[in-house]
Amino acid sequence: MGKPGLLVSQFFLMNPVAEKAKKVIYEAITPKGILASASDIDNYARIWSRDSMMTGLAGWYIQDIKIINGFKDSVITLTEYQHETGMIPSNVSVSPNHPPGVSYGSLAGRTDATLWWLIGTLTLMKNDPDFYREKVAFLLPKIEKALFVLQVWEYNGRGLIYSPLGGNWADEYVTSGYTLYDNVLYARVLEMSGEILQSKRLSEKASQTKKLIRDNYDNHMTYEGSLYHKTAFEKRKMNLKPYFSASLAPNGFDQRWDMAGNAMALLTGLYSDILPLTRFLEKQISNETSGLLPVFYPVIQKEDHDWHLLEENYAYHFKNKPFQFHNGGFWPIFAGWLVLGLRKYKQHELADKIVRNYEEVLSKSSYTFYEYHDIRNGQGKGVEKLCFSAAGYLFMTVNDQSFENSTIGDR
Repeated sequence: MGKPGLLVSQFFLMNPVAEKAKKVIYEAITPKGILASASDIDNYARIWSRDSMMTGLAGWYIQDIKIINGFKDSVITLTEYQHETGMIPSNVSVSPNHPPGVSYGSLAGRTDATLWWLIGTLTLMKNDPDFYREKVAFLLPKIEKALFVLQVWEYNGRGLIYSPLGGNWADEYVTSGYTLYDNVLYARVLEMSGEILQSKRLSEKASQTKKLIRDNYDNHMTYEGSLYHKTAFEKRKMNLKPYFSASLAPNGFDQRWDMAGNAMALLTGLYSDILPLTRFLEKQISNETSGLLPVFYPVIQKEDHDWHLLEENYAYHFKNKPFQFHNGGFWPIFAGWLVLGLRKYKQHELADKIVRNYEEVLSKSSYTFYEYHDIRNGQGKGVEKLCFSAAGYLFMTVNDQSFENSTIGDR
C-alpha cells in the first residue's frame, strides 16, 4: 500500500475525536462493504458508491486496515451490479432487514456514482499490489466499460460530461448541466486511468479536460482555449466571482458557490490564484455565528426564482429549507475535502480555522457526526452517525505536509 503520512497509532493518540469518527465507520462495515450509515433510516443502510468510496479513501489516507478492507468489499459489490451500459449503481441494498435491490438513481441517474467508483477502484489498484494481482482480470473490463459510458455522457463529444438535474450527490438541489464537481472528477478519472492502463490517449484527454475546466469555469481566466458557450462567457464578465462557477448549461453559467466542486478543483491543482478564494471563505466564515461554511451559496429563499426547482425535488420528504440540507447547509464531508485542498495550496491557517469551527459544533452535539449542520447556529441535522461526516473529519485531520504534493486518491 501507499506509504502513510502518519502512523495510525500516533494519529489517534494525538486526536481522540478521530477515534470517535473511526468508530462510526466501523459500525457501518459489513461483509459486503461500507454502508452510508449504521442508522437504518430511509435508504442510508445501503452501500452507496460515492459514500463508500469517499469513506474508503479516508481509511486509506490514514492507513486503517479495517476501513480499507471495507473499501475493497464495497468496490467488488458495486462492480458486481454494474449496469450493461457501464453505469455503476448509485447504491445497493445488502441489509437483511430490507429486500435486495440496486438503484442507478431514482428521479435521475447519478453521474458521480460511476466517477467515484473509478477513483476508488483505481486508487486500490495503484497502491495495493495484492488487490491488483487478485482482481485485475475482473476489474479491467469493468473499468473500460465505465470509461465508455462517461464518454457517452459528454453527449456532444466536446470533452465535458453533462449531468441532469439531481444527477450527482446534490440530488435534491438545482445544479445541472456541465457541473464543475462532476467534470473535475472526470478529469481525475482520466488522469488515473491513463496511468493505470498505460494509455497515452487517456492521459492526453485528461490534460485537455483540465484545460477545458480552467478556460470555462475559472472566473479570472482570460480566454486561451475552447469556450463551450461564448455568449454566456461574455455575459459572465459582468458578474465575476472569486471561485470557479458551479456549472454551465445552454442557458448560461450558474455562478453560485459550490464547495464540493471547488474543493475538487483545489485538490486537482486547477487554481492559479488562490487569494480571491481565501478572502471569500474568510468572509463567509465571519458572516455566520457558527463559523461554518455553506455547501452552496447564496441560500435559495421561497421568493427566489430557483425555489420552484427545489420544492418538488425530493424522494422521502422536503429537506431543502433555507440553510438546510443542500440549500446552504454545512456538509463535513466536503469541508474535509476543502481542507485538504487548502492544505495543498499551503493555506494551513484557514484550513485549521475550518477544522476548529467544526470541532466546536461536534463537541456540542456529543460527536454524533450528523449528516449536515445549519450554518446559522451549528445545529446538527439529518441522519446521525453518517460515514460521510466521519470521513470528512478524518480528511480534516490529515495535516502532514506531504499532502501539499498530492491530489484526489493520491498520497
